[in-house]
Amino acid sequence: MRTSAPENTASVSRQRTGAILIANPTAGSYTQHQRQIEETIAFLQSHGWQVDLRLTRVAGEARTLAEEAVAQHMDIVVAIGGDGTINEIIQELAGSETALGILPTGTMNVWAREIGIPLDSEGAQEILLHGRVRRIDLGKVNERYFLLMAGIGFDGEVTHAVEKRPAKRLGILGYLLVGAWLGLGYPAFRAMVEIDGRLMKTNALQIIIGNTQLYAGAMKYTWKARCDDGLLDICIVRRQSMVGRIIVMMSFLFNHSHRSRLVRYEKGRSVTVYTRYPVAIQIDGDPAGYTSVEEPTEVSIAPRVLKVIVPQQAPAELFSDEA
Repeated sequence: MRTSAPENTASVSRQRTGAILIANPTAGSYTQHQRQIEETIAFLQSHGWQVDLRLTRVAGEARTLAEEAVAQHMDIVVAIGGDGTINEIIQELAGSETALGILPTGTMNVWAREIGIPLDSEGAQEILLHGRVRRIDLGKVNERYFLLMAGIGFDGEVTHAVEKRPAKRLGILGYLLVGAWLGLGYPAFRAMVEIDGRLMKTNALQIIIGNTQLYAGAMKYTWKARCDDGLLDICIVRRQSMVGRIIVMMSFLFNHSHRSRLVRYEKGRSVTVYTRYPVAIQIDGDPAGYTSVEEPTEVSIAPRVLKVIVPQQAPAELFSDEA
């Protein structure tokens, strides 16, 4: 009888574990959570972990520190922050044996909410110590990985707008205010979308390409997604009237069963998007430029390239196989 864990899962080692914690000391969340971070370090050290806290000094340095951790064959890199910090770090963890852990202190904390990691430091550090290591897929837009999703269109425009406005300091409320302000007037865009060689034309408000299910911490556009099935889930919200836009938003906000009739839902390993003019892109909730008229936007899946620490009882619907 087989008693060992499946290849896709493993318990966090009880032996001495080497971990690097990466945080941005200039972020408001760091100052707010500094004592909890120090308590987490002490907690992990008391359980035999070798822990080193690394503070970034300039934008993009989290990726450099993650690259150094991989080169040093560290067991775990713990991202202290939100989904943007995680996205920066996974660019270097992808394809390595260094696992991603998180101490969620960001605005949305979508990955933490999705996988069931508590947002309080005591709960999160327990997951670091007693969680399970699983291998999951990553999506990739051109050369940039994403853990959660990429959005082209309306949501991309919202993230770009929030980044430029004081509304960002309002957190989730800021995103909701900017989204409401832009939502009814945002124009649909003409696009050709090729999924595994199948070409379709659409007038879309947004194209959401998901590796996981949860979106903005509150709804599920790619509600069938599994983060280890080697597939991307694509949800195309087609052009709608003002009333139609409200109906679509409310249907997804309350997870109505008829939402599938309001959108086009596909699965595939590769997605190519062609647009007639530049359209805003967001990756894991952060602005990521625009589509190019000269070159199509290429989105692909990288199967099981990232090791992550998740709760022992992580939501089963997120995975294609049992732990």
